[in-house]
This record gives sequence, structure tokens and C-alpha cells, in this order.
Amino acid sequence: MKKIALAFIFQLFIFTNYSNAAISNWQKEINNSSSIRVLASYYKNSLTQKIDYTKPVIGVEFKLKSGWKIYGKDSGDIGIEPKFDFSQSTNYQKHQIFWPQSTMIEEDFGDVIYKYSVYKNNVIIPINLNFSQAQKNQKISFTVNYGLCKEICIPVSKEFIINLGQDIDIEALTKIDKFHPKELVGEKIIKTSKSKSPQKHGLLFMMVIAVIGGAILNIMPCVLPVLSIKLLSIIKKSTATVTKIRYAFFATIMGILSCFVIFAVLAIIIKATGNSLGWGLQFQNPYFLIFLIIILVFFTANLLGIYEVNIGQNLTNIINKKVTKNERKKKIFITNYLSGILAVLLATPCSAPFLGSAISFALVQDYIVIILMFFAIGLGFSLPYIILLFAPKLVYLLPKPGKWMEVFKQVMSGFLMATIIWLVYVLIGIIGNLPAYLVSFITVAMVGCLRIKSNKIKYILITVFITSLFTVPFLLKKDKDIRVAQYNSIWQNFVEDEIKGYISQGKVVVIDVTADWCVTCKINKIRVLENSEIIKELQKDDIMAMQADITRPNSKVMEYLAKNNRYAIPFNAIYGPNAKNGILTSELLTKKELLLAIQKARGN
Repeated sequence: MKKIALAFIFQLFIFTNYSNAAISNWQKEINNSSSIRVLASYYKNSLTQKIDYTKPVIGVEFKLKSGWKIYGKDSGDIGIEPKFDFSQSTNYQKHQIFWPQSTMIEEDFGDVIYKYSVYKNNVIIPINLNFSQAQKNQKISFTVNYGLCKEICIPVSKEFIINLGQDIDIEALTKIDKFHPKELVGEKIIKTSKSKSPQKHGLLFMMVIAVIGGAILNIMPCVLPVLSIKLLSIIKKSTATVTKIRYAFFATIMGILSCFVIFAVLAIIIKATGNSLGWGLQFQNPYFLIFLIIILVFFTANLLGIYEVNIGQNLTNIINKKVTKNERKKKIFITNYLSGILAVLLATPCSAPFLGSAISFALVQDYIVIILMFFAIGLGFSLPYIILLFAPKLVYLLPKPGKWMEVFKQVMSGFLMATIIWLVYVLIGIIGNLPAYLVSFITVAMVGCLRIKSNKIKYILITVFITSLFTVPFLLKKDKDIRVAQYNSIWQNFVEDEIKGYISQGKVVVIDVTADWCVTCKINKIRVLENSEIIKELQKDDIMAMQADITRPNSKVMEYLAKNNRYAIPFNAIYGPNAKNGILTSELLTKKELLLAIQKARGN
């Protein structure tokens, strides 16, 4: 009995860290790849300046060996952040995790880009707890599950039982305070800048950008000559009073703002129609991204002088005739109101990086924001006229058209090209590398067609290319999706007891142990297991593919790994009539290695 009792105590000591102190002992993992401990303490309420015994704070501290990592909160589909289970704690109600700043990593596997966040070296994850009753010697019992990764990934599960004392533990609280979003040590709890509203700040910032973008349009080659001539013609009329001049500027401003309000209404209608059709004007939608790329490519080609845009030329001519006619009749308001509209129409072929960013931001917002953003663009475009309302003679300081305008066009086209590259990068994350690169290739070919002299051939080719942009990349993506669907249909749930039965039937059993937080598993999947040749092989009648997922703790799978002297993943094994004990592959799987193992297991 003594031996049994000692053995029980020994097991309890190994698998559970029990502490009467506010800082637990370190629990180490295989090869000292990681160590984990818990810090806990009460802290003073910011209002009462008294300890609230129902709301302690704990910090789960990870110390990671060089090269090893755990996942953070924003890990997408590839990583799983640490999970905390407090259900065994007495009086437990809820908890709130404060994720510290993590490192974002991007990895390119084939035509897929995985983005995930990780913690390295040393990090403390603070957690606020809520208990239903106040107890000075509160016992906290919880489990931590996480994935520990390097070239291989180890699923880790640790249990902690820790007793809080009656007072604040300054040492524990000071360490947690470095990673907590509130100041825990001191007389007051001070909220950090995280309490600011990013949405309001974002809207104000983008409206400023919109005003700048609108203002820049005035010095674009399409607009500046017309602006200069128009303003100088008003100022040089010696018979005009300052009041009439200001009235003329006011009318021009109204014409400009009216146009941009109409643009906002049109954008709202397009967005409403697009949403009802499931198009959804947002950056997660590949069709919308391709649409933006096409528009920006045409604007860039125009700035580089590859072709000339004559948007609404007929309408422009009509308005220009109306302006001249009303000038003769001395109708100041109508004349200058139409001049404002004319200036906007002339500005449409021109673009600028600020303006493109503002419009892109506007189109993914609600209707009120769309109106505000387009109004801000109009306000920026009207800025010279607004300034001249108060100081008309400043018109003489306007820069004169010259060679500098060509340099400016080149700079603007460079910014637009950078925007296009960014959009292609975003597109890669949605439809994959190959389809996105194809979009780039077709777009470049389309720009080349703009040099063709024959309008008929040019427009036919452009139509073909635009149609291809919205079809061909998605056919490639569809083919990829079909292969993924085939891959998913192959694998059966892992049941260890069934392996011998399949072997007795003369079948080959392929085992794959994986997890969402295992990067190397993802590499094996993309490079090998999703390969068309491997899929074809696994679909054969004499093969049974079984997959075990340990994204969440699974004791049966871990026992199976231990039988094979493995404690980490990826893990692949092939069983068959000629390999009843299984053939284990290397962690970084290759197509050749897997096919040879299958042949050997068959007895070929």
C-alpha cells in the first residue's frame, strides 16, 4: 500500500503543479523546449482602492527555447492559441484573456499564403477571473492546452492548482503588469490607449486623406490648365466687383460639390445593387479586387501617356457651349456653376493615390460614410476656389503649366502602380498565387493592346482580356477546390483498432496525424498529400487512408504516438500485408518517400 500511495503522489506531482504560493514552479517540456508557470494575485479596485476578492488576475508565463514558438490570437486557419479551462475552479464564473502583442508571420506554400501570429522567447498571457463569492484563500484550478512548434509540433496539456493568499503579491503583480493592458501596480488603474475608438479615428483620418486627394486633382495635367485660365479670366475682368468675383467662386464650388454628391448617390446605388446580387463591394471579394485593378491600370496607362481618356467628351462639349452662351448673357451663377461641373468632368480621367485610397475606403463603408467621403473629395477639389473666396488675388501664385507636370505624372503613376501591386498581393491571399499571377499577366497584356492603332481590334482584345480576368483565374481556383474536395473525401477518421482488420483484408493503411496549429503538417498536406498523383494512389481500392486530428487534446491518439516512440507531429505511418508493424516516414514528407512506403507495405 505504501508503494501504491507513493506512486500516486509521484504521478500527481508530475502532471499537476500544486502551489500554495502566488507563483507556481516551472513545468518543463521535452528537451527543455519550453517551460510554463502561473503567477497570480489580487489587486486594488480603481474606485474603492480596496481589494476585490472576487476578481483576481493570473498570468500564464511561457519561456520558450530559441527556435520554438506558440501561437497567438490572430492565427487564422493554421495556428491555435493556448486554451484555458477553469471549469474545475470553485465559484468560477468567467474569465477574460488579454493577448499581448504577437509577431505576425507569413509563409508561402504553393499557391497558398498562411498568416499567423506567434510568441517567442518569453511571454506572459494575463487573464482576469471572476468568482461568484469572495474568499481570501481562493483556489484556482485550471488546464492549459497549447501547441509547441519548431520543425515538429508537440501538443501540450498542463494542469495547475494554485492558492491565492489574502494580500496582493507584488512580485507576481509586477510581472503580470508588463503584459496587462491596465496598470495593476499602483494606487489607480489607468486605462491605456486601447480604449480609443479606432473607427472614429479612421473615418476622420480618411476624410482628411479624401480632402488631400481632391485638392491634388487640381494640379493634375487634366485640370490645372483649365483651372488657371478660368481663374485668371475671372480676376482680369476689371469691371467685376470683389462681391461678384466671390459669388462666381461660390457658384463654381456649388457645381463641384453637386457633382460629388451625385457620385456618392451613384456609389450607394451600385453598392446596394451589388450587395443584393451577392457581389459585395469589399476587399474580401476577388471580383471587386479585380475590378479595382482594371480601373487603376487604365488610370496608370493614361498618366504614362499610353493612351488618352475622353470620358464624357460629348457631355463636356455640351456643357462648355452652355458656359460660353451664359457668359455672353452675363448669367454669373449658372455660368460658374456649370464651370464647376465641367472641371469635375475634366478631372475624371486623372487620379491620384490619395484619391484612390479614399474612394476604396468609402465603397466598403455604410451609406452615410460614402456621402461624407465623396463630399470630402469635393471639398478638396473646391479648395482653390474656397481659398480665393477670401483672397481672390492669390490666383497669380498658381504654378504655371510646364515640364514639371510630366515629372508629376510619372510620380503619380508610380504610386498607382504600387497600389496595383498591393491589390494583387491581397488577391493572392484569396484565390491563390497562380490565379492572381494570371490576373497580373492578363492586365499587362491588356495595357499592351492600348498601343494598337486600329480601334476595332483594340476594343475587341480589351473586351476579351476583361472577360478573361473575371473567368480564367476562377477556373484555376475551381480546379484547386476540386482537388481539395477529393482530398477531404479520401480520409476516414482514425480508429487504431481497425488497422489490423484492414491489414487482414490485404489492404494498405495510410495514417496521417495532424493539427491546425502544425505548420509542417500544412506543408506536407500542400506539397504531398494534396498532390494529384498521391490522391489518385490513395483512391485505389486496396488503400484505406485514416486521419487523426489533435488540434484539440486527444488521449487515444497521443497513446498511439507513444507506442511508436513519437510525441510530436507530423506523424505518418503506412501499414500493410508486408508492414504489419508500420513504416514510419520522416516528419517532412516527400511524394517519393510516401509512394515507396506504400509499395513496400503492399509487398510489391
